[in-house]
Amino acid sequence: MTEEQYTLGYGEGAMQWMTSRTADKFGAFVLPWLKPGMRLLDCGCGPGTLTLGFASHVAPGATIGIDRESSQFAASAARAQQEGITNLSFTTGDIYTLPYADASFDVCFASAVLGSVAEPERVVAEMSRVLQPGGILALKEFDHGGDIIYPQTPVLERSTELYHRLRAHNGHEPCGGRRLRGLLHEAGCNVEFTRGYFDQHYGADDLRAHVDRNNLLIDEMLAQQYIELGWCSEAEIEEAARAWEEFAQNPAAVWLSAWFEAIGVKQ
Repeated sequence: MTEEQYTLGYGEGAMQWMTSRTADKFGAFVLPWLKPGMRLLDCGCGPGTLTLGFASHVAPGATIGIDRESSQFAASAARAQQEGITNLSFTTGDIYTLPYADASFDVCFASAVLGSVAEPERVVAEMSRVLQPGGILALKEFDHGGDIIYPQTPVLERSTELYHRLRAHNGHEPCGGRRLRGLLHEAGCNVEFTRGYFDQHYGADDLRAHVDRNNLLIDEMLAQQYIELGWCSEAEIEEAARAWEEFAQNPAAVWLSAWFEAIGVKQ
């Protein structure tokens, strides 16, 4: 498998972020394009919560989730077995070299993947390879260059800058969402749909949950990388955690995370 430094890791904090995403909400943009009997591949499926949802929309067609880390999708695989979902399966594999023949799928999907790989154009080209002509290539990606966090303080700005800097250090694109149209075009697809939007967080309960997940992710995965790189100290990490907690309690606070969605049809 191609070696990649996955910035967020596979701890509880990362899993909390990813398992909160479902097909009916986070993957809603692709649902109108799905039809029963289609064969769908979810590339970099992570915990498989989106994959699980897609399976009901294409049944009896097969839905396959592929990820390099099998522990990610273990819970969804077990749930599928318990609920008797027979058209869903998961496999461990490398999305740079998908283990499928050309034109094997009607739909290829990837969410929050291209901003976490060093060569997103290679991944999209590989997805296009296994897609049949006329098939649907659906992409969703964050774009941190469009995020709005208000009100800002120097400590919050520094915390955010460290995260963006770490993604770049690991060879990943913090602003990958804006590239989706170009990536689809380069992979031989006609771009049929594009949307940019904000995942919005405001209000005491929503912001608190959002900040708690963020601080947990920093504590269990990101802080160690920052410190080992010599970018900050433990004291600065603790100061930032307190600043984020204060931010969550501010009635004026808003956190808007920018995302792009795009759908291409293979020529």
